[in-house]
Amino acid sequence: MNVDTVYLDKELVNNGSMYSYATQTVLLVAAYCDEVDLDLCLVTQESEDKPKITHGFKEPEKCFSNVTSKSIDEIPKQVADCHLPVILMHNQTYVVSGLCHVIRQIIKLACKKQDPSLKTLLGHKQCCLKASSEVSSRTKLCEVTAPHVVDKWMELNSASHAHKLPAAIIELESILKRPVVIHNMDKCQRVVLERINKHGSETQGEPPAKVIKHSSGKKVVKTQDLPPLQHTFIEGVDFALSDLALLPLVHNFLYFYLKITDDLLEHVPLTIKWYHRLQSIPKLSTALRSCNVDFVSVKESFNGKTPVFEDGKCQVLELGEKQQVQPNKKALEKTLRRDLPVIIEKLNQHVDAKFKELNSTEIKIDWDLIPKDVHPTMGELSTARAQRKCHQMENIIHAAKQICKNGDVIVDFCCGGGHVGILLSHFFPKCQIILIENKEESLDRARARIENLGATNITIYQCNLEHYRGKFDIGVALHACGVATDMVLHECMKRKSSFVISPCCYGRIVNTDKITYPQSKFFKNIPTSFDEMLVLGRGGDQTSWNFENGKAKQGKHCMAIVDTDRINAANDQGYKTELYSLQPQSCSPKNNLIVGVFIS
Repeated sequence: MNVDTVYLDKELVNNGSMYSYATQTVLLVAAYCDEVDLDLCLVTQESEDKPKITHGFKEPEKCFSNVTSKSIDEIPKQVADCHLPVILMHNQTYVVSGLCHVIRQIIKLACKKQDPSLKTLLGHKQCCLKASSEVSSRTKLCEVTAPHVVDKWMELNSASHAHKLPAAIIELESILKRPVVIHNMDKCQRVVLERINKHGSETQGEPPAKVIKHSSGKKVVKTQDLPPLQHTFIEGVDFALSDLALLPLVHNFLYFYLKITDDLLEHVPLTIKWYHRLQSIPKLSTALRSCNVDFVSVKESFNGKTPVFEDGKCQVLELGEKQQVQPNKKALEKTLRRDLPVIIEKLNQHVDAKFKELNSTEIKIDWDLIPKDVHPTMGELSTARAQRKCHQMENIIHAAKQICKNGDVIVDFCCGGGHVGILLSHFFPKCQIILIENKEESLDRARARIENLGATNITIYQCNLEHYRGKFDIGVALHACGVATDMVLHECMKRKSSFVISPCCYGRIVNTDKITYPQSKFFKNIPTSFDEMLVLGRGGDQTSWNFENGKAKQGKHCMAIVDTDRINAANDQGYKTELYSLQPQSCSPKNNLIVGVFIS
């Protein structure tokens, strides 16, 4: 029987075992599903005997098909090339990495195997914890900030028992304070009003006074007069995967502060109330017990009410405060009009963005000789879009040919449906091709095409690009959005690997823990600020299919300035770089191409 395997880390110490935050969360989610069609492999490593806050977590019995232990040296290379937790599919060519991707995959497997109702944990359109941590603050909280608290912060502060709140707890409290914004909110708000009338004093908030008469004669409340909802759970009104993912954070934290819960009620009342509310879910209590853990008893001095459960769903009985007015979207246009020309004039005095010409004849591919499943039309693209994609990929392949050699490992970052990676596999059959993408739907299309082709030199990684830690020789990315372009560049430079990158969505750059703008010493010395780089990026997004339009030409110039900062950052790290325009330039408004080779 072919069964996929989940790999989790387990530290061995003198007094037993310790589990990381990610391992605790995966075990809890699996236990909540009761039974998952997965083998469990605990990747063990020796650790010094040090205090660590894990509070009894262990692997739940009878939850996994089989449980084994291996040392870090015994696990498959595909697993070792990623940060744990990892799911390795039984075919050994598909890998899922990253906490949020792994627990989402476990839910999906459980839905197929035994309980389709678990699908509700994935939220509206199954989007809960789907986005990467770079673009989703919720994913970052679950995957980065919360693990740091349990794995690092508590360990560092356990001796002093410092009375201070870690960032993850403060952020969770902030989330629970915000107005709820969910799909079909109007409908949920009307349900709340009905229950306020039904339960009276058991609820918080007052129904609005303004009512109108409907054509049917019934009195109804206008949509704009409906009171906002209050968070029952992290995503709003429904228990979701994010609640499971953050339970170990609050659970471990409460053990850490066990003797000062009164102080916590003053500083993070909504978080304590949320934790108490979770105790009302019998299935969750059962899942915790199967992991050898019980809820921490917390006082109910916050006057929290136990949620009402009907038809297996928790119903909201509380109202929040009025939502704040959203900022005017026209402010961005005014910023571009006022500030962009000044910034361009300033940088033109220092920056001379030069494009090197590509030979449009040399880069052409005879697509009639290419197997059908390699052609982008097989990736569900329209004919016109597939034709443009063909031109874009011709440029990538041509640049790769100049630097690739047999045996190289080539990574196609943010690969989408695998168009570039599959074409690379065809042209470089003696190279290993890695596809990295965090959207499962896109990878489903890539998998189908790869299976039809019978390609044996492709491995797929469903993960955020920073979760892949394997070595590679060339990194490519076609239209990686915003900061993702710079993350690819960062991963390549970290390994001194060559890169072929066509950027996209210049206006979506954001400072991260590892990347700040401007990136190069040259731009920093001008000096240039992040705000100026952001305005330039947004100016770059003015490009359009009308290439002779004034704003489009200005956008092309802005893109060139931003990409000059990128290639200068690579030059600072010992690279030889070139800036090109894709040929023909009409294949995309985002038609820049940066190529770099490490030389010293």
